Amino acid sequence: MAAFGRLLVILVFLLNIPLLHGVEFDPYKLLGVSRTANQAEIKKAYKQLAREWHPDKNKDPKAEDHFIQISKSYEILSNEERRLNFDKYGDVDGQPGNHKQPHHFRSFHKYDSFFFDESIFNFEFNSARDSLDDKYLLHFSQYMNEVVPDSHKKPYLIKVTSDWCFSCIHIEPIWKEVVQELEPLGVGIGVIDSGYERHLLNHLRVYQHPTIVGVVNGRVSFFKNVVVRENLRQFVENLLPTKLLDQVTNKNYVQFLSAWEDDNKPHALIFHQKPVVPLLYKLTAFQFKDYITFGYVETGKEKTEEILTNYNINSYTSTIMIFKENIHKASDVIQGKGIKKQMIDELISSNKFLVAPRLANQRLFQELCPVKQYRRQKRYCVLLIIGEVQKLQTAYNSFVSFASANAKESLRFAYIYPERQQAFVNALLPPALRGSPTPNIVILQQSTIPMKVFYRLLESGWNGSEEDKVQLFTELNQLLEVGHHTFFSHEAVLPELNDEFAPIFLVRWLYAVTDYASQIWKSGFTHNWREMMPLISLLFSVIFILLGAFIIQAFGEPNELERKSESEKMEEPETAKVQDVSKKQQSNTSSNIRSAEQVFVEVTELTYVNYTSNLMRLMPGNINVLVAVTDATKNTLIQRFAHEVYPVTWNKSLHFSFLNLSKHRRWMEDLLEYAQDPARISNAQDENCHNQNYTGYVLALNGHRKYFCLFKPKLSNEIENRGALSSSESKQDGSGCEGAANAPEPDSPHPQPSSSNLSIKQTKQLLNRLNLWMDRLLEGILQRYYVPFWPELH
Repeated sequence: MAAFGRLLVILVFLLNIPLLHGVEFDPYKLLGVSRTANQAEIKKAYKQLAREWHPDKNKDPKAEDHFIQISKSYEILSNEERRLNFDKYGDVDGQPGNHKQPHHFRSFHKYDSFFFDESIFNFEFNSARDSLDDKYLLHFSQYMNEVVPDSHKKPYLIKVTSDWCFSCIHIEPIWKEVVQELEPLGVGIGVIDSGYERHLLNHLRVYQHPTIVGVVNGRVSFFKNVVVRENLRQFVENLLPTKLLDQVTNKNYVQFLSAWEDDNKPHALIFHQKPVVPLLYKLTAFQFKDYITFGYVETGKEKTEEILTNYNINSYTSTIMIFKENIHKASDVIQGKGIKKQMIDELISSNKFLVAPRLANQRLFQELCPVKQYRRQKRYCVLLIIGEVQKLQTAYNSFVSFASANAKESLRFAYIYPERQQAFVNALLPPALRGSPTPNIVILQQSTIPMKVFYRLLESGWNGSEEDKVQLFTELNQLLEVGHHTFFSHEAVLPELNDEFAPIFLVRWLYAVTDYASQIWKSGFTHNWREMMPLISLLFSVIFILLGAFIIQAFGEPNELERKSESEKMEEPETAKVQDVSKKQQSNTSSNIRSAEQVFVEVTELTYVNYTSNLMRLMPGNINVLVAVTDATKNTLIQRFAHEVYPVTWNKSLHFSFLNLSKHRRWMEDLLEYAQDPARISNAQDENCHNQNYTGYVLALNGHRKYFCLFKPKLSNEIENRGALSSSESKQDGSGCEGAANAPEPDSPHPQPSSSNLSIKQTKQLLNRLNLWMDRLLEGILQRYYVPFWPELH
């Protein structure tokens, strides 16, 4: 028994070795400084260790955790109050009784300590937080310096979790799914560990976990519904402002596009089939709200047919068009199914300004004419100083046309009204020209000194004549060739521009009061009522004092006034309940509409509007499969084409289009010249090439690698015997990749019939065995014809 007792004692001792040898969290030891080190020594040690253990430079698997420990240590020791608490109690929160208690794991929420005693366990428990959350972890400084400023461009969805939060485990699968769906759309994601970031939680006024909050424009909103995908998506949509996109129809589209002069912004039209604006477009409109005004056009409706016809828009394909000064022609456009966020950002980022915007505020001036930061950086601004009168419209239009023709990365064009920016204009013009009605041109560049510019004034002014254009063109060429050292003859310190779009003081005050009241209601009374208890207590105290004074003054009639106040208080929650019910009904109907989607094969017409986006700007690996039709065979061939290609629509890299030969036959002829064999071409065949019938030809176009594969139609033997089609058969079961070189000779006894002579049955037979050709296309065994460049589609 004695031996058994000794063995039991040894086993107990061995089992408690991990508890006795836990690694204590010591910020002094982690930074390698003494307890008497000053702030300079602590900062120097932190910088050295941060450079050494930064995860981007150190590939050690434990580098990220060690870097977090170093940052946490510096955060404690750089704050004298927290450092003093740690020296006294061993805890940065300054809790007596925890002196020298080891910090072996991330502490949990203060309410969870009722169930767990952290002094018992000396191991790290990480089951509640998934490894995916590590890259989204937020710290207080990161939240204040990155998330809050960035929340003015995109909403943030932040989850508060803990290592000891067992309820957090249940929402992990849904959280993963939501993150994978919303992050590519442009929603910011963050995770806060309550054990580490108590200061951040106090700032956000979060007192329990798991908690999900949203941050937009620096304001925090709390998610209070059941954690499911639909509720979280709806929560993100509710974070955004209500009117981000204007509804555009046949009645107001001209007025919407013509408002560019008042807004001083380009206008974008988004064409889509859904009646409810998709979240992707709402996030895009919120991100670029300071640069572009967005309008939404619901396609497939009678009220938008005129817009689709004027701009030649396919109602079955998503389209984004950017309009600047010319409302009749888009300056840029993308079209296609499943447009990615990256493509939209690239389109809008390259069209954030008008061709010649008006300098209406200081922010716009700094973006158009940035401060010179590098010696080789060349960014010059051509500024037109013109009066705000109708008779000078010709000079302005001439300036815009010149700017459009001479747009370069190093040149930016703008105009300014001296009536609205008098101080700014007077700093550039000599006294003799300040009251002159003649417009003037100033070429300037900002120096490294704030608001100091070097500039040159055109002596002859600007009337918009051809002589003025030639002179300005000569001056700009001289500037770009010689440089600014000898070109600029004047310098000045400019005052800040007035904000022409700033509301008056009273309106701004009303907006601030309204926003503050709504923020208190949403964030305080609805969600964080514990934090609002002092304020509520103060309000009730004031009300009680005023009510008591009123009762004392009107001692004879206390009952009627009390009943009246109680009746008014009883009506408020009833109206609030009615509003909540109506909001729930609206959300349910919108979700039902959103879920109703139609499944079909999308075949887009290839026109000059979408030619660039559907061919030249296709992503690498994407192929546009195009069928050639005429007005007579359009409906029949497109239906048969959709039927043949339907089995391969699972491949997201394939796009399907049709080309109307009645409009763009010349493009087909130019392209098929690259599919001819020079050894087989004769003069007779070249002359007869213009009579070749291309109806039913199918092209697989790879816009990125500049090649195409060709499918030539093949009619049945019965029709061939009648001479309906005399071209030679392909050697690959109708998947021939020859070209127009196989056109029939002019002396052939069986001339090729036109598409109008084919019956509906014969037209459908043109695409026989197209499905086999599509299989070979996906296998990559078809012959490829490479082109040096794609022909123009007029």
